[in-house]
Amino acid sequence: MNELYRMLLEAVARGQKITRKTDTATGDEALFIDGSLAWGDDIKEGLEENLVAEPVLVLFGAGHVSKALYDIASLHSMRTIILDDRETELTEERFPKAERHIGPFEELLQREYDAPSPYFVIFTHGHSYDLDALRYCLSHRFSYLGMIGSKAKSASQIETVRSEGFPEERIAAIHSPIGLSINAVTPEEIAISIMAEIISVYRKDRKAVTVDTSLVSRMLEEDGIVVRIIEKQGSAPRSVGSMMFVNESSTYSTVGGGRIESLAIDEARKLLKSGEEKKIVSYDLGKGGNAGMICGGSVKLLLTRKR
Repeated sequence: MNELYRMLLEAVARGQKITRKTDTATGDEALFIDGSLAWGDDIKEGLEENLVAEPVLVLFGAGHVSKALYDIASLHSMRTIILDDRETELTEERFPKAERHIGPFEELLQREYDAPSPYFVIFTHGHSYDLDALRYCLSHRFSYLGMIGSKAKSASQIETVRSEGFPEERIAAIHSPIGLSINAVTPEEIAISIMAEIISVYRKDRKAVTVDTSLVSRMLEEDGIVVRIIEKQGSAPRSVGSMMFVNESSTYSTVGGGRIESLAIDEARKLLKSGEEKKIVSYDLGKGGNAGMICGGSVKLLLTRKR
């Protein structure tokens, strides 16, 4: 299993197309990278998922809209990287959970940042470095690129990068005016419109499952049980593909919390002691079901030993 997750991380970092197939009856898995079988045996029927890196916000600027967008991202537990040249704005107090980079933009825009699937948002102070940030973004792989500003200013800067020879298909991917059109006025409303547009991008593929790369990295370092939702119906709290890692003393991430998660953790630790490689468990969430719940629905979990 280590090789599977190592391949997965490398493919995410390279921006390759990743497909995972799972036989929901046996728990057998296969990984395809750019259409070619990379791990396991081909599976003809079962669950098929397109795996993508978790969205990471990279914000060029730490002003009012940036703060409001960061606050929304924090509610989603979304990783955020913020760049600004003002120590007074980019503080731990304002952005406690963000990865903060402070310094002259001339230097910040020469660096690389740990964001395999960056969602770039440009709103530097006074727009003084917006064009330089736009050049930086167009020179890197991105999942989303939005730039705040008036139509005239955006059009002028887009024409500048076009004249500098940046590929037209990348220029066409710029979201400017930024955000969904909801007549937003305040920084908070503008941030909501931007986040709504970002969500519309990373949720576009209904088969897509976001991969928490920090979780996968931890799994490569430790022995334990991978718990993954492979089927769900009704009101189960988390979607197919949600993944948790359980070892003898700790758990990482979640498959829904509450009763389902408690049962899953118990099963994972039993599997750890048994020496078995994998197990499939199903929970009926309805009244009288085996989960002791009344909300309805059902969920099937695949538990796999990782070592």
